[in-house]
Amino acid sequence: MASIVFTPSIFAPVAAVLLALYILSIAFYRLFWCPLAGIPGPRLAALTYWYECYYDIFRPAQYVFKIKELHQAYGPVIRITPDEVSIADPDFVDAVYSPGPGQKRDKDTRKVKALGINTSIGGAVAHDLHRRRREALNPFFSHRNITKRASKLDDKVRKLEDRFLQAKESGEVVNLSDVYFGFANDIVNEYCFGHSEDLVDDQPLAHARRENVNGVLRAVKFNLHFSWVRDLMRKLPPGIGARMTPPGIRDMIRFRIGIRKEIQSVINQKADGHVGDGDAKSIFYELRDSPVLPESEKSPQRLEDEATLLVMAGTQSTQLSLTMAHYHLLANPPIMAKLRAELASHSSSTLVQLEQLPYLNGVIQEAHRLSFGLTGRNARVSPDQPIIYTDKSTGLAYVLPPGTSISTSTLLVHTNEDIFPDPFVFDPERWLGPAGAVRRKYQLTFSRGPRTCIGMHLANAEMAVAIAAMARWDMELFETDDRDVAFLHDYHVATPKLDSKGVRAAVGSCHRR
Repeated sequence: MASIVFTPSIFAPVAAVLLALYILSIAFYRLFWCPLAGIPGPRLAALTYWYECYYDIFRPAQYVFKIKELHQAYGPVIRITPDEVSIADPDFVDAVYSPGPGQKRDKDTRKVKALGINTSIGGAVAHDLHRRRREALNPFFSHRNITKRASKLDDKVRKLEDRFLQAKESGEVVNLSDVYFGFANDIVNEYCFGHSEDLVDDQPLAHARRENVNGVLRAVKFNLHFSWVRDLMRKLPPGIGARMTPPGIRDMIRFRIGIRKEIQSVINQKADGHVGDGDAKSIFYELRDSPVLPESEKSPQRLEDEATLLVMAGTQSTQLSLTMAHYHLLANPPIMAKLRAELASHSSSTLVQLEQLPYLNGVIQEAHRLSFGLTGRNARVSPDQPIIYTDKSTGLAYVLPPGTSISTSTLLVHTNEDIFPDPFVFDPERWLGPAGAVRRKYQLTFSRGPRTCIGMHLANAEMAVAIAAMARWDMELFETDDRDVAFLHDYHVATPKLDSKGVRAAVGSCHRR
């Protein structure tokens, strides 16, 4: 019997046929056999990740808005990638992010890897690993600890106002985006390492750092879809890699080098017999010696990832909310007048007292709502139990099997007109009274459940003292409009027009109480 001999001339056609059959089998599975095949949504999104990639990379960063459009066409539950489902029902948020006892929610591995901080608290895919890392950090970010450290916030606020005074006396137009970046970065660095670079006093450096972080975040979508490029760049010799690395990845490398030096300093000081940094509550000196964490959780790489997350998140998210608040206070004089009247009715303004002021808290909540927190799909996975969603309008029940990536977005919830009428209008009064208390259930800036942002209390404290300070100053917006704060691109955080120079203002007189 004659045997078949595979020669080079027939190898290529055979390989092509096998590849075509493989691709067809994947397509057939995703469209017809997959447990998610019955979920509504565009067939192309169910078939291939290139649908998501198109709206993430080539539009750019528009998929979150496309998903909202798809929900309007297909209903409250849609399939948005081959393995991910988006749910637009605000009342189902807790089922996704804050399930009942005995139910776990892991993170989506693919989304986590895009950030490149796999060993941080935010990079912990498994529920139990996240819990262990969070337990070590919880004491530093408790409301009690934040209140005890209020004097440090006061010190930073004085520097903030010194910056405003300097701009007033010089006639300089101040870039509020840079100022609040420096303010938030100084505070989070004090918490992490016991010192800061005083970026509030060095606005050129604050501006450079802010642009650096923006570059890092604008690489997130590329890293999600083409993570192999980042991995390849890391393996190349430094001289070659530096020339070939895309700008966003270069920004991340520079940022990580600075964090690495801080962590190495903390570790070296322990080797030198240094037991603290003069402040027993600085995070990484405590984590270094924590009895809660095993030694494997104290490696330089692990601590570097943790510090990268805390510094980036603690700087960028707070900066965006502060900038959002100040822009709308300047753009809407009646809101500023109401805030000033409330502040003037109190003879002193300690952090504890500021936290009790309803209108100030309305300003804070509205700034958080319109800055949207994490703007991408903060996806969750139920590892061992199905999740069942019932469409209220049709009564249809959708069974999402274990392992399904399920998400919503802050855009879908924060712009739901049944909850937030005129959702893009800055209205602090929507948070007052019984109706405001109900709306707080739908405030997802810090997300929900056991993975709620650990820095929530610190961010709100920074907001309270900084907004009270900004209200003392008369300013006039300079070459700034809504597009400098609007959510126009999803680069992990709400990003305005890509050529924005930030929120800028001319500084006038100060109203001291």
